[in-house]
Amino acid sequence: MGFDRALENKAAVDKAAGEKMARLEAVAAPWKAVAVAYSGGVDSTVLAWLLHHAFGKPVHLYLVKSPFLAVRELSSAQSVAQALNLPLQILPLDLLAVEAVRINDAHRCYYCKAAVMDAIGQKRTPGTVVVDGSHADDAIEDRPGRKALVEKGILSPLALAGWTKVDIRRIARAAGLPNWNKPSESCLATRVPYGTQVCAAMLERIEAAEELLYGMGCLQVRVRCRGERARIQVGREDARRLHDAQRWAQLLRHMARLGFFHVELDSTPLSSG
Repeated sequence: MGFDRALENKAAVDKAAGEKMARLEAVAAPWKAVAVAYSGGVDSTVLAWLLHHAFGKPVHLYLVKSPFLAVRELSSAQSVAQALNLPLQILPLDLLAVEAVRINDAHRCYYCKAAVMDAIGQKRTPGTVVVDGSHADDAIEDRPGRKALVEKGILSPLALAGWTKVDIRRIARAAGLPNWNKPSESCLATRVPYGTQVCAAMLERIEAAEELLYGMGCLQVRVRCRGERARIQVGREDARRLHDAQRWAQLLRHMARLGFFHVELDSTPLSSG
């Protein structure tokens, strides 16, 4: 995947990040071993790559497999971890067994993140620091998940070193990482409005609907579920594709088979993040 060549040209990678590379290295300096809460997204990928390949830290990736994780995302994460040549441990976790998660109120993400980090914390070896890929842009927002990270003692090195999403993508591209331009993703539960209890069947319907759109060539997809209603949100280029009358009619037929009888296309396009 070009990682060896990127390492040979480490100076170019350093220059791309400037002093933020030095800040990140200083943050990580005391750590003897690192457990990365890994998703397969560009943030946790860049963090893991830098910690191991640039700073020489022993790194182990932990990916929590739950009903909230699409099969497509799991497969992609495994592929990227293999390309990174880093050990990956997949931790099965039934988040729907956690009542506070299942009832899906405005604090769902807090309880979800807490459960995920507990699962990783139980598997890490003693003396290993647990980190996640949150960055400086994330730290600006008051997110319930961030509160859980703080309470669980999970460190966010990229945020601590002032790295933004722009910095992360720049380094990912310079290093030749395979997912440098991967759109930002969110868990399947984010497609369900707060106050609607989440169940496995609902998540499976949502995932199947999104797979239909990926199969039609869309690159970034969200299917917001409200019972028999579905609101589709896609990127700007993908929306142009769905404006084709024949393609849209075909999609509606398939969506009806999944139990979505009222389907609309959101006028607000997704941005890659």
